[in-house]
Amino acid sequence: MNAFLTLIKREYWEHRGGFFKAPIWLSGIFLVLIVMAGITGKSAMIQFDGSEHMVEGGLKYLETEATPEQLRMGTDVLLYGTGSIFSVVMFFVLVFYCLGSLYDDRRDRSVLFWRSLPVSDLHTVLSKVATVLLVGPMIYMAAIVIFQLVLLGVVGLLVLFQGGNPMVLVWVPAEPLTYWGRMFVALLLHALWVLPLYGWLFLVSSWARSRPFLWALLVPAALSLMEVWFHATASLKIGHTLGDLLLSRLSTGFAPLSWKVEEGDETMMIGNTDDAGMSTEWSYIIERLWSADMWLGVIVGIAFIAGAIWIRRYRDDSATE
Repeated sequence: MNAFLTLIKREYWEHRGGFFKAPIWLSGIFLVLIVMAGITGKSAMIQFDGSEHMVEGGLKYLETEATPEQLRMGTDVLLYGTGSIFSVVMFFVLVFYCLGSLYDDRRDRSVLFWRSLPVSDLHTVLSKVATVLLVGPMIYMAAIVIFQLVLLGVVGLLVLFQGGNPMVLVWVPAEPLTYWGRMFVALLLHALWVLPLYGWLFLVSSWARSRPFLWALLVPAALSLMEVWFHATASLKIGHTLGDLLLSRLSTGFAPLSWKVEEGDETMMIGNTDDAGMSTEWSYIIERLWSADMWLGVIVGIAFIAGAIWIRRYRDDSATE
């Protein structure tokens, strides 16, 4: 167990730029933009009920005329909007981490050093899987919590400087604990949902001798084109192709709280309901857990990871640019 934890620590220290520095830079950029918006008076804009009607300034009007639901929606936009940006950055960081995780140590020959230690290839690969499924998402979850606490304080001060009451307009309507709880659960389920994508990237990283990014894209693209061509020439009507499934996993990889679920002829967005604006319902988040697509993808992801472990064990130690 100690050796496995050491391997996970190794992953963090070798990739702390993406796991640690990226959310710090992102938080700083966000805060600068919000302060600049506050200085120009734009921070007082609140959108009501998803309509195009905007109220600029007029904080006293909002305190007396806006309903609690409308004020809550305004803070939801703030929390869900900034959290979504963190999720997008996290997704790209984890994708490129997977692509280089088993390729880079073969390229720089450091794999020879790690194989001289009493650490198996199984533990090495599993430590990288644990990093991408748990460690990375939880680091970004912590970054979201810290940033949004600071954000609510800064926005409250900006509202105060503009003559409004931050307690009425920002702090009381905000529901950060609800958002953080849903985000935490969504990140865990999302890791399972995107497991086939991560597993494929691990497989390519363990196998490719050069340019794993191109291999990761070209192989699924070629298979998708062949599948479409085959069905087109056979004059068969098909519902979903491999390309559709890949695009579905990619598109939902960006936002854990806005998954698209298709049930018959109906399409439902998990994380965004028609009558609750930016709010999410626990039932919609948990519903993904009982989806057949979820567990089929988990099986495929595990198969890819098993292939990555086997290839790393028997692959030669060379990789070139």
